[in-house]
Amino acid sequence: MSPFWHRYLPLLLLLILAYFPLFWQLSSFPVQQWDESRTALDALGMLVHHDWLVARYLGEPDFWNCKPPLWLWTLAGSIHLFGPTELGLRLPAALAALATVGLTYYAAARWLRSPVAGLLAGLVLLTSPGYVCFHVARTADFDAFLTLWTTGGTLSWLAYLRTGRARWAWGTGVGFMLAILTKGIAGAMFGPGLVLAVALTGSWARLRNPTPWLAAGLVLLVTASWYLVREAAAPGYLQAVWQYEVGGPAAHELEGNNAPFEWYLSLLAHTKFALWLLPALLGMSLGWWQPKGSTAWWLGRVLTAVVGSFLLVLSLAQTKLFWYDAPAFPLMAVLAAAGLTVGFRLIRQAAGLRLSFLGLLAGVLGIAAFPYLNQVQYLRQLSKYRFDNHQLVYGHHLRQQWQQQPGLWQYTLGTDGSFNDAPLFYQMAAQYQQSHTVARRAAWQAAESAPGDVVVVCGQKATRAWQTAFQTETLVQSDSCRTLRLGARR
Repeated sequence: MSPFWHRYLPLLLLLILAYFPLFWQLSSFPVQQWDESRTALDALGMLVHHDWLVARYLGEPDFWNCKPPLWLWTLAGSIHLFGPTELGLRLPAALAALATVGLTYYAAARWLRSPVAGLLAGLVLLTSPGYVCFHVARTADFDAFLTLWTTGGTLSWLAYLRTGRARWAWGTGVGFMLAILTKGIAGAMFGPGLVLAVALTGSWARLRNPTPWLAAGLVLLVTASWYLVREAAAPGYLQAVWQYEVGGPAAHELEGNNAPFEWYLSLLAHTKFALWLLPALLGMSLGWWQPKGSTAWWLGRVLTAVVGSFLLVLSLAQTKLFWYDAPAFPLMAVLAAAGLTVGFRLIRQAAGLRLSFLGLLAGVLGIAAFPYLNQVQYLRQLSKYRFDNHQLVYGHHLRQQWQQQPGLWQYTLGTDGSFNDAPLFYQMAAQYQQSHTVARRAAWQAAESAPGDVVVVCGQKATRAWQTAFQTETLVQSDSCRTLRLGARR
């Protein structure tokens, strides 16, 4: 086999294997309550209200979801192209995750001088339950996009510290500028780790070059400009940012989301990265026992500084959520690949083993086979989640209704009254996509309807409320949802 295939076959295999974890059944489950539906509402609202600066919730500025606009702009563009559907919402996150997998491949292949190591790093990330899950790679939340930029920024910083080339310093600045414009303060949480990486590698001389300071100045200028413009557009924004993004989560427990200091580490060890944690720890150790200045030494020290500092910052914050550690997984995937690759090289050298290129490929695929199949089995279960909360399935039913009753354009969504933004998103989607007139009432407002109205209800509680108040005729039925025409009052 030619050297050409030695270089590109691992990448081709990785792209093929990325399909199932990232794209398979991507639209099989409904828009999720926390926090996908709220993010989707803000993005769709930009198209509905023609306001690209101020995200709106129920027509008013959204101060609870006060992230910068880059991800919302991306989602709005996808909705414009593909419609306000589950696929239209999630495709950008899946593509961002695919790009991140590509970055892990590139980093491992370059720094470990082996495309097979790049394949291994990509497979580690694709089989990490903490990354390929709800709220990260499988839903339309901020975190897959954030992780793409923080990964690119960190790898650029690694390259700059080793080479001193200005382009990598600018790459770092652009990466973290985009990260901050995606999720605010979360995009800057790698900052302490970048400084620690300078200390651990003794690269203080790199900071005498003006380029990293100019890049940092660009980040500050663009970030400050956004926050000032946004505050001018709808005053109160900066106060909301402090309450929900900076001071509040750091110093106080928000909305009951608190956990012990060791929570993130425990999740890594038990579920989110359990199969790859020991190889990642071995990869971290490379920075202290590999020859100084070797590629493994640089990789181990810089990525350990960034990942370790990031997890420490998360652990010290009072508010802890399951997905906050998402940006750590691509870097830990590279570290795990480094630990396994260097360890195998030492064993092979000591034992005098010789393996062909195809033998190495087979070994990597064998190592990743069980985690990969386990991940696919997990994804098979996701489509069943639509039955767990009946308030999430209005979208599926409305699509059935549009097919069976194409002349029905005015109706009410009848909800069970629980706090849930998913019905609101599907209401706005019907108005935007089909130009329908759609009202919304909670179960306790059923009596406010009138005979002759058409009401769409999902779940026993919502259905019972209208059937108790009116005689009804079922026009369309799917799963737990019904489209009812109201008759005489009972």
